[in-house]
This record gives sequence, structure tokens and C-alpha cells, in this order.
Amino acid sequence: MDLKMLIFLTLATQSFAANDSVQGFGNLSPTSNCDVVALGEALCDKRIEVVEEKLKGIATLVSQNKQLCEFQIKALRESGEQQKQICEHRIKEANQQISNALKTTQPRTYGRNVPEPVASNLMPLFPGSKYYISKEKMSWHLASTFCKSNGMELASIETEAENNAILGVIGNENPKESYWLSGSDYGSEGTFYWTGTGLKISGFTYFERRQPDNYGGNEHCLQFWSASSTLAWNDHHCHLKFRFICEVIENVL
Repeated sequence: MDLKMLIFLTLATQSFAANDSVQGFGNLSPTSNCDVVALGEALCDKRIEVVEEKLKGIATLVSQNKQLCEFQIKALRESGEQQKQICEHRIKEANQQISNALKTTQPRTYGRNVPEPVASNLMPLFPGSKYYISKEKMSWHLASTFCKSNGMELASIETEAENNAILGVIGNENPKESYWLSGSDYGSEGTFYWTGTGLKISGFTYFERRQPDNYGGNEHCLQFWSASSTLAWNDHHCHLKFRFICEVIENVL
């Protein structure tokens, strides 16, 4: 083969290969295998779908929490209302019991009636009370027993007006006599209580100067003291015999 023929065949082969290559590329479609825009849009739509699903889940959770919160609030309100009703019912019952007690309770005379002839000697010296001023002399304990057995208690003096009312009688009758009262510091040395009422002696007092002094270490009972020019209060030995004053409270429930 001469040189010319070799060059012709070479050129012809190259031309055929080129045409074949061009025709191959000409058959490709922009959307068949490599549509990047479409793929991006699809991916974006998928992400949006996932987010929307998450949002739906969050919204559902929020709704459930809201319902739970409302249920709890409702339960608390109902519980509070029940407690209120229970409390009101208890108060109503307590008031009814008090009302019933008031209807059936008689005026207090320490649970007993004052018999004759003691009752005929009672003196209305102070509003709400009557007093028995004895002429008998007894120890503090026997005087207390006498008062109790006759529906009374040893007198408890709680105001200046009451004190003056009693002094107005015993001071004029016989200022040289001493009279037992209900005051005592048994079991509470130095602190006196009215045993007739259970109240601590405080506020108004009428003790003689430098009294009470627990002289001899054994003075535990209170009296109007005749050694004083004004019959002031004094602590004394409980076993000694003196007159005494009983008190009965009237019209007090």
C-alpha cells in the first residue's frame, strides 16, 4: 500500500469515529439520568414533609400537655371544693352540738344546787355571783370541801370591783377575822392560781406589802388577812382554821 492510500484510510476511520461520537451524545436527554434541579426539589419536599411531621407531633404533645394541665387544675379545684364542703359540714356539726348543749345546759353552779339553809345566806355582792361568808372556821382544805359539797367554790377574786364589794361586807362585819379564798400555789411554788376557776392570779392583785412570802416555807393558801389594817391578801399555812368565803356563779353557761 502506497503512502496516499494509507493517509486516506486513516482520515476515513477518524471521520467515522467522530460522527459516531456526536450521534451518541445527541441521544442524551437533560432529564433522563442527571436532572439535578428535580432531585433538589424532591429532596427539599422530603425535608419539608419531615419537618411538618415533627411539627404535628409537637403540636399533639402540646395539646396533650394542655389537656393534662387542664385536667389537673380541674381535679385540684374539685378537691378544694370538696375540702371546703367538708370543712363547712364540720363547722355546721360543731355549731349544732354547741346549740344542743346550750339548750340542755342549766346555769352553772359547779354542777350542784346550793341547798337550804346555805342558799338563804347567799349574798349578791357582785354581778353574776353570790357569796356565802361563813362564821364557821375551818382549814383551807375543809373550807374548800364545804363549798364544793354545797354547790359552790371558795371565792376567786378577779377584779378590783369584786374585791371592794367583798371588803365592804367583811371589813364592816368583823375586820379582825381572816377569810380563806380559793388562791393556792400548791405544785407551782410562788405562782398562785384561783382553784375555783383554774385561772392564774395576774392583772389585779391585792396582796399585803411584802406578800406572799411563803413564811416558814409552808404557806400555800390565800386569804384576806386580818393582821392587815385593810384586810389585804396574804399567803398562810393551809392547816390553820379561819373563816372562809364561798362563791356560786349564776346565769353563766
